Amino acid sequence: MDNIIQQFGQLSINNEETDSNYELDDIKQIVNGIVDDIIYKIINPTKNDITPTFEEINDEEFWQGLTILGINSLKKPIEYLLEEFGTKEPCNRFDVGNSIEFIICDHIKSCGFKVIELPNAKRFDIDIDNYKKLSIKYSSTGDITLHNSNSSINTDIEMKDTILLTPDKLYLITNTELCKNNININDYIKNTGDSLKLKRKILKELEKKNYPYIYDINIKHNKKEGKNRLCSKIFYSKFMEEYKLSLK
Repeated sequence: MDNIIQQFGQLSINNEETDSNYELDDIKQIVNGIVDDIIYKIINPTKNDITPTFEEINDEEFWQGLTILGINSLKKPIEYLLEEFGTKEPCNRFDVGNSIEFIICDHIKSCGFKVIELPNAKRFDIDIDNYKKLSIKYSSTGDITLHNSNSSINTDIEMKDTILLTPDKLYLITNTELCKNNININDYIKNTGDSLKLKRKILKELEKKNYPYIYDINIKHNKKEGKNRLCSKIFYSKFMEEYKLSLK
């Protein structure tokens, strides 16, 4: 920028001395040369160049970004999902859980965050640029399953930072914020042998301590009146559409 100012300053001086004006093409040529120089320095920085960096955001900044415009883009599709399919049928539970994860992920993206989905990662579901990796969980009743060990003996007893959705609330539970609120997560972790669970009583403790990252959502869903359609039927229907198109 200083280079640009200096060169245009020199242009002004030269004009006064010669009492003549530069042609527009001359000015364009000078500007283009300066811009090319700047671009070159960006692409080929030297050790003395100061390159911009992005500071990592903290829990508070992420939470504000997540909730400042409300969470109807979460609430409405999840209510529809549970009403139409639900988890009464055991074969639906995995697909409904994944769909809730995708809905939450889309909401985070709509808030301006860059999100990388981690479908095959151990213990994490998403990686948010300049923030951290998070697990996403939905739980309607009982203790909250953090992970299963696939019928083997569970040796992983650490809770990862988690976005937790219940029918009533949305939570951001991080180890950093638990420590700030003097909540020992080990008091609420239960190793069942083949899985790790979070005791549901921690939710009351969070309310008691005025934990800052809790948002009322109030998902309306009556399990007894749900349609309980099979997720597998939807997949099969879409698969057949795709298959028929592939034959054309």
